[in-house]
Amino acid sequence: MSFRYLPCVLALAVLTSACSSDNDVQVFGGDTDVINSHITLNDGHVTIKMPGAPNATIDQNGQLAIDGHDVAVNDAQRALLQRYNGAARQTREHALEAGKAGVATASKALGAVAGKMTGADTAEQTKQKAEDASKDILQAATKICDDMAEMKTAQDQLAVELDAFKPYATALNDESVAKCRKDTKR
Repeated sequence: MSFRYLPCVLALAVLTSACSSDNDVQVFGGDTDVINSHITLNDGHVTIKMPGAPNATIDQNGQLAIDGHDVAVNDAQRALLQRYNGAARQTREHALEAGKAGVATASKALGAVAGKMTGADTAEQTKQKAEDASKDILQAATKICDDMAEMKTAQDQLAVELDAFKPYATALNDESVAKCRKDTKR
């Protein structure tokens, strides 16, 4: 009897609710969601913390505040700020979905192992059930990477369009998005 797939599936389930990529750590589901070491989401407000710069906050309406002071923005800039905030909120929603998929995946994997232990399933059937279950979690995790890419695109445009945002232009980087995508291809 082979249980070698169970640890992989369970580890994958845990990784979707808390993903890490070097210094970027994602933890979702608490009062404050940590998107990476610079970006948090709390009650619909995105806070960006960069070394040497005061904290910046973006609300759902696209209002940027730096060090607690509102920054005047035009309609195009406000739309980009709303896009950035929206992508952060979507990241949270998709991370929670991935966590739920992880729980379901672990449950399916345990069921497959139970089937193998009782003799109801062959080793190949157990392996296939575990692989099928892990696909659900990878699909859910892919959405998180898409959301991060959307945030990165909005961030890059904001850095060009809004001088006050330039100190926050590296909160997300290409490597973080690329690593996220690479991790979901496993």
